[in-house]
Amino acid sequence: MASIANVVLADGQASPANKTFTPKDCTSLVATWTDRTSGIAIGQPQLTLAMLESKDSTRVTVKVSVPTLETTSTDGVAGYVAAPKVAYALFGKAEFVLPNRASLQERKNIQAFVKNVLANAFVTKAIEEFERPY
Repeated sequence: MASIANVVLADGQASPANKTFTPKDCTSLVATWTDRTSGIAIGQPQLTLAMLESKDSTRVTVKVSVPTLETTSTDGVAGYVAAPKVAYALFGKAEFVLPNRASLQERKNIQAFVKNVLANAFVTKAIEEFERPY
């Protein structure tokens, strides 16, 4: 089994910037990475990879979550400043169910199909502009 290492992902800005997700936790089922750029733990984006094996197949789930914190005022009443709080979070998830009988080429094909459909114009419009393809 490979050791868990940093994962570098580009963001979606006009001039993409790389974000480094560093290992946070690793169990026999789930590995977690965190972008620790923000000093506030509850506001840190996370990446997880889970693998669940059964008798007939392996389920691989990759998830990215990006929380956004509420805006807080630094000039609190009588010196009190509220603790950071998550306002909302965005999640992206890909799940693969890979039968044990599937060939390496079949597994490569499903990964390519999913990667390519995510880059397709109708999916991009649905995510970025909430535009339906139907």
